[in-house]
Amino acid sequence: MNKISTWLWRTAFWLRYKVGYGLKIYGRDNFPMEGPVIVVPNHLSNNDPPICGYALPRHVHFMAKQELFVNPISKFICTWLGAFPLNRGAIDKVAIRHAMGLLKDHKVLGIFAEGNRQKSGKLGRFHDGAASIALRTGVGIVPVAIIGSYNMKRGKVACIIGKQIPVEKAKATPEAINAVNDVVKAEIQRMIDSYHENRVEETLWK
Repeated sequence: MNKISTWLWRTAFWLRYKVGYGLKIYGRDNFPMEGPVIVVPNHLSNNDPPICGYALPRHVHFMAKQELFVNPISKFICTWLGAFPLNRGAIDKVAIRHAMGLLKDHKVLGIFAEGNRQKSGKLGRFHDGAASIALRTGVGIVPVAIIGSYNMKRGKVACIIGKQIPVEKAKATPEAINAVNDVVKAEIQRMIDSYHENRVEETLWK
Protein backbone atom coordinates (compact mmCIF):
# COMPACT_ATOMS: atom_id res chain seq x y z
CA MET A 1 0.00 0.00 0.00
CA ASN A 2 1.46 3.36 -1.04
CA LYS A 3 1.81 6.38 1.24
CA ILE A 4 -0.98 8.37 -0.44
CA SER A 5 -3.48 5.54 -0.03
CA THR A 6 -2.48 5.05 3.61
CA TRP A 7 -2.81 8.79 4.27
CA LEU A 8 -6.29 8.83 2.73
CA TRP A 9 -7.77 6.04 4.83
CA ARG A 10 -6.01 7.14 8.01
CA THR A 11 -7.36 10.66 7.52
CA ALA A 12 -10.87 9.30 6.90
CA PHE A 13 -10.74 7.16 10.06
CA TRP A 14 -9.28 10.05 12.05
CA LEU A 15 -12.19 12.27 11.04
CA ARG A 16 -14.81 9.62 11.80
CA TYR A 17 -13.48 8.08 14.99
CA LYS A 18 -11.08 10.55 16.60
CA VAL A 19 -12.83 13.78 15.67
CA GLY A 20 -16.36 12.43 15.40
CA TYR A 21 -16.47 10.11 18.41
CA GLY A 22 -13.50 11.19 20.52
CA LEU A 23 -11.79 7.80 20.24
CA LYS A 24 -9.27 7.25 23.04
CA ILE A 25 -6.21 5.12 22.25
CA TYR A 26 -4.11 3.59 25.00
CA GLY A 27 -0.86 1.61 24.82
CA ARG A 28 0.17 2.56 21.29
CA ASP A 29 3.78 2.53 22.47
CA ASN A 30 3.37 -1.18 23.29
CA PHE A 31 3.15 -2.13 19.63
CA PRO A 32 6.27 -3.67 17.97
CA MET A 33 7.43 -1.40 15.16
CA GLU A 34 9.11 -4.15 13.15
CA GLY A 35 8.89 -7.87 12.57
CA PRO A 36 5.84 -10.13 12.16
CA VAL A 37 2.95 -9.57 14.56
CA ILE A 38 -0.46 -11.18 15.10
CA VAL A 39 -3.13 -8.79 16.40
CA VAL A 40 -6.15 -10.24 18.22
CA PRO A 41 -8.91 -7.75 19.14
CA ASN A 42 -12.31 -8.47 20.65
CA HIS A 43 -15.24 -8.00 18.27
CA LEU A 44 -18.32 -5.84 18.92
CA SER A 45 -19.26 -4.32 15.56
CA ASN A 46 -18.20 -3.54 12.00
CA ASN A 47 -16.46 -0.45 13.40
CA ASP A 48 -13.76 -2.62 14.98
CA PRO A 49 -11.46 -3.16 11.96
CA PRO A 50 -11.19 0.57 11.07
CA ILE A 51 -10.85 1.55 14.75
CA CYS A 52 -8.09 -0.99 15.25
CA GLY A 53 -6.47 -0.12 11.93
CA TYR A 54 -6.35 3.56 12.82
CA ALA A 55 -5.19 2.99 16.41
CA LEU A 56 -2.22 0.78 15.55
CA PRO A 57 0.94 2.43 14.19
CA ARG A 58 1.48 -0.24 11.51
CA HIS A 59 -0.81 -1.43 8.75
CA VAL A 60 -2.92 -4.45 9.75
CA HIS A 61 -4.03 -7.07 7.24
CA PHE A 62 -7.28 -8.46 8.64
CA MET A 63 -8.85 -11.81 7.93
CA ALA A 64 -12.43 -10.90 6.96
CA LYS A 65 -15.50 -13.05 6.35
CA GLN A 66 -15.82 -13.87 2.67
CA GLU A 67 -19.35 -12.41 2.57
CA LEU A 68 -17.76 -8.94 2.65
CA PHE A 69 -16.15 -9.68 -0.71
CA VAL A 70 -19.44 -10.39 -2.52
CA ASN A 71 -20.67 -6.80 -2.72
CA PRO A 72 -18.43 -4.84 -5.14
CA ILE A 73 -18.26 -1.77 -2.88
CA SER A 74 -17.36 -3.61 0.33
CA LYS A 75 -14.97 -5.82 -1.67
CA PHE A 76 -13.17 -2.74 -2.99
CA ILE A 77 -12.91 -1.19 0.49
CA CYS A 78 -11.70 -4.42 2.12
CA THR A 79 -9.14 -5.06 -0.60
CA TRP A 80 -7.98 -1.43 -0.51
CA LEU A 81 -7.39 -1.72 3.23
CA GLY A 82 -5.41 -4.94 2.81
CA ALA A 83 -8.01 -7.37 4.18
CA PHE A 84 -8.42 -10.83 2.67
CA PRO A 85 -11.35 -13.28 2.65
CA LEU A 86 -11.87 -16.22 4.98
CA ASN A 87 -14.42 -18.98 4.54
CA ARG A 88 -15.65 -19.45 8.09
CA GLY A 89 -17.61 -22.56 7.24
CA ALA A 90 -14.56 -24.72 6.55
CA ILE A 91 -10.80 -24.94 6.98
CA ASP A 92 -9.74 -22.28 4.48
CA LYS A 93 -6.27 -23.37 3.38
CA VAL A 94 -5.94 -20.48 0.93
CA ALA A 95 -6.57 -17.91 3.67
CA ILE A 96 -4.21 -19.70 6.05
CA ARG A 97 -1.43 -19.77 3.44
CA HIS A 98 -1.95 -16.07 2.78
CA ALA A 99 -1.82 -15.31 6.51
CA MET A 100 1.39 -17.31 6.93
CA GLY A 101 2.88 -15.48 3.93
CA LEU A 102 2.12 -12.08 5.49
CA LEU A 103 3.96 -13.09 8.66
CA LYS A 104 6.86 -14.48 6.64
CA ASP A 105 7.12 -11.03 5.04
CA HIS A 106 7.25 -9.44 8.52
CA LYS A 107 3.81 -7.86 8.23
CA VAL A 108 0.95 -7.48 10.71
CA LEU A 109 -1.87 -10.03 10.64
CA GLY A 110 -5.20 -9.23 12.30
CA ILE A 111 -7.63 -11.94 13.41
CA PHE A 112 -10.85 -11.55 15.38
CA ALA A 113 -10.55 -14.75 17.41
CA GLU A 114 -14.21 -14.69 18.44
CA GLY A 115 -15.20 -14.90 14.79
CA ASN A 116 -18.59 -13.26 15.15
CA ARG A 117 -19.54 -9.94 16.72
CA GLN A 118 -20.48 -10.22 20.39
CA LYS A 119 -23.49 -7.93 20.82
CA SER A 120 -23.71 -8.72 24.53
CA GLY A 121 -20.43 -6.90 25.06
CA LYS A 122 -18.95 -9.97 26.75
CA LEU A 123 -16.06 -11.93 25.27
CA GLY A 124 -17.18 -14.95 23.28
CA ARG A 125 -15.50 -18.28 22.68
CA PHE A 126 -12.16 -17.96 20.92
CA HIS A 127 -11.71 -20.02 17.77
CA ASP A 128 -8.48 -21.87 16.97
CA GLY A 129 -7.17 -19.78 14.06
CA ALA A 130 -5.05 -17.08 15.68
CA ALA A 131 -3.54 -19.36 18.34
CA SER A 132 -2.86 -22.09 15.79
CA ILE A 133 -1.01 -19.74 13.42
CA ALA A 134 0.93 -18.25 16.33
CA LEU A 135 2.07 -21.71 17.44
CA ARG A 136 2.97 -22.81 13.91
CA THR A 137 5.05 -19.69 13.27
CA GLY A 138 6.29 -18.74 16.74
CA VAL A 139 4.95 -15.20 16.19
CA GLY A 140 3.70 -13.35 19.28
CA ILE A 141 0.18 -12.01 19.73
CA VAL A 142 -0.74 -8.43 20.58
CA PRO A 143 -4.10 -8.38 22.43
CA VAL A 144 -6.36 -5.40 21.72
CA ALA A 145 -9.44 -4.36 23.69
CA ILE A 146 -12.04 -2.33 21.78
CA ILE A 147 -14.67 -0.64 23.92
CA GLY A 148 -17.92 1.11 22.99
CA SER A 149 -17.86 0.34 19.26
CA TYR A 150 -21.32 -1.26 19.30
CA ASN A 151 -23.27 1.76 20.55
CA MET A 152 -20.78 4.38 19.29
CA LYS A 153 -21.40 7.24 21.73
CA ARG A 154 -19.04 10.20 21.70
CA GLY A 155 -16.43 9.97 24.45
CA LYS A 156 -17.30 6.34 25.14
CA VAL A 157 -15.18 4.65 22.45
CA ALA A 158 -11.68 3.38 23.25
CA CYS A 159 -8.98 1.07 21.97
CA ILE A 160 -6.41 -0.39 24.38
CA ILE A 161 -3.30 -2.04 22.94
CA GLY A 162 -1.63 -4.57 25.21
CA LYS A 163 1.94 -5.77 25.29
CA GLN A 164 2.90 -8.54 22.86
CA ILE A 165 2.41 -12.01 24.31
CA PRO A 166 5.28 -14.29 23.22
CA VAL A 167 4.35 -17.64 21.69
CA GLU A 168 6.92 -20.37 21.24
CA LYS A 169 6.84 -22.34 18.01
CA ALA A 170 5.22 -25.69 18.74
CA LYS A 171 2.72 -28.22 17.47
CA ALA A 172 -0.74 -26.72 17.42
CA THR A 173 -2.43 -29.30 19.62
CA PRO A 174 -5.86 -28.59 21.13
CA GLU A 175 -4.20 -28.22 24.53
CA ALA A 176 -1.59 -25.76 23.25
CA ILE A 177 -4.23 -23.74 21.35
CA ASN A 178 -6.45 -23.53 24.43
CA ALA A 179 -3.49 -22.41 26.56
CA VAL A 180 -2.64 -19.55 24.16
CA ASN A 181 -6.29 -18.52 23.85
CA ASP A 182 -6.72 -18.47 27.62
CA VAL A 183 -3.78 -16.08 28.07
CA VAL A 184 -4.89 -13.73 25.26
CA LYS A 185 -8.52 -13.74 26.35
CA ALA A 186 -7.59 -13.04 29.97
CA GLU A 187 -5.44 -10.07 28.92
CA ILE A 188 -8.20 -8.56 26.77
CA GLN A 189 -10.65 -8.97 29.64
CA ARG A 190 -8.17 -7.33 32.02
CA MET A 191 -7.91 -4.30 29.74
CA ILE A 192 -11.70 -4.03 29.36
CA ASP A 193 -12.18 -4.23 33.13
CA SER A 194 -9.42 -1.68 33.78
CA TYR A 195 -11.11 0.80 31.44
CA HIS A 196 -14.51 0.50 33.10
CA GLU A 197 -12.89 0.78 36.53
CA ASN A 198 -10.89 3.90 35.50
CA ARG A 199 -7.53 2.28 36.17
CA VAL A 200 -6.05 1.82 32.69
CA GLU A 201 -2.33 1.06 33.01
CA GLU A 202 -1.47 1.78 29.38
CA THR A 203 -0.42 5.25 28.24
CA LEU A 204 -3.04 7.46 26.57
CA TRP A 205 -1.98 8.46 23.04
CA LYS A 206 -2.70 12.11 22.31
